[in-house]
Amino acid sequence: MNEHHEINRKGWNKRTDAHFNHPEYLVKEFLNGELTLHPLELKELRDVKGKTLLHLQCHFGIDTLSWARLGARVTGVDISDRSIERANELKRKAGFDNARFIRADLFNLPDILDEQFDIVFTSYGVTWWMSDINRWAGVVSRYVKKGGIFYMAEIHPVVDMLDAKKIIHEPYFHFADGPEKYFNESDYCDSECVIEEECGWRWTLGEIIGALIKAGLTIEFLHEFPYCVYQVWPTMVKDGDWWYYPDRKNDVPMTFSVMGRK
Repeated sequence: MNEHHEINRKGWNKRTDAHFNHPEYLVKEFLNGELTLHPLELKELRDVKGKTLLHLQCHFGIDTLSWARLGARVTGVDISDRSIERANELKRKAGFDNARFIRADLFNLPDILDEQFDIVFTSYGVTWWMSDINRWAGVVSRYVKKGGIFYMAEIHPVVDMLDAKKIIHEPYFHFADGPEKYFNESDYCDSECVIEEECGWRWTLGEIIGALIKAGLTIEFLHEFPYCVYQVWPTMVKDGDWWYYPDRKNDVPMTFSVMGRK
């Protein structure tokens, strides 16, 4: 396993229980029959009934099982041991038999899983954890069967550029050879959960889309939206399902989605 991915695996093991018990992750609501997917991916991915779906970086599988609730036959993959344990727990409690979960570093998944799928899916905060965006895209493409699709809804790279006052505090282009490292940072969801160390990589929108094209996917659409799935800064406000800068609601790209076909 990549040494930096191993550092992040330990961090996500710690995060998992905090997230599983946090109201923002809607575990109680899910067990009462609700979906945890957002309107964006439900609208753009459309009907999944009867299709095979691979969810990469699935965390503890609540979104994976939401796709199963909609009729897909799902496989969830995550690097975190604890996340997969919780995913299987959630699967048992919800009574799904059209779901399975695999613990693996995404880069090593082809050594473990030799299948292809109608749909490969991933969402919100996934590319940051990938040390090689071209290798990531190669794994994505390897699992899309001919005629199948890859769909991603993701936080826009521009989000990291702007602070609470919409002033640039991080450059868009990064040329460092290694990852950015953070120490003793509070979890984005639970401030009492402190992660001793984590590593991340910033990728531009062009790098992400270019990697998918290079990996053999034909891009059917790339959409950008002026709202975010979580509260990046305390000055942001929630309207319905999404978070905004209140005084610049429609002019900062905060989410993008992409669909590619094999």
